[in-house]
Amino acid sequence: MTVVTTPRATKRPTEKDAPARRKPPTRFEIREDTPAPGTPEGAYFHYTPAEAAEWLPFSAHKLLKLANAKSIPYVDNGARIWFSGMNIRAISEQFTVQPFNKAA
Repeated sequence: MTVVTTPRATKRPTEKDAPARRKPPTRFEIREDTPAPGTPEGAYFHYTPAEAAEWLPFSAHKLLKLANAKSIPYVDNGARIWFSGMNIRAISEQFTVQPFNKAA
């Protein structure tokens, strides 16, 4: 007796078939062509601490320390700390000192 099997319509996916996963940037990596935080594209763009340090008066290390102390707004995606454009603008406003107006 001969056993006849039907051919499979699709093959089982393997690791070779899956597309290569893009690695996220490291916290001290600065990518090219990032939008400015004040633009509509930059409002929801996620910046690394090094990229956010370009727009703020703090170093990347200081931003990480402030974020870990929960002193500034940030985006917490698991083990990584990111800053959105709205976070960068909020931090900028938080540390802005208004000029003193003398009474006339």
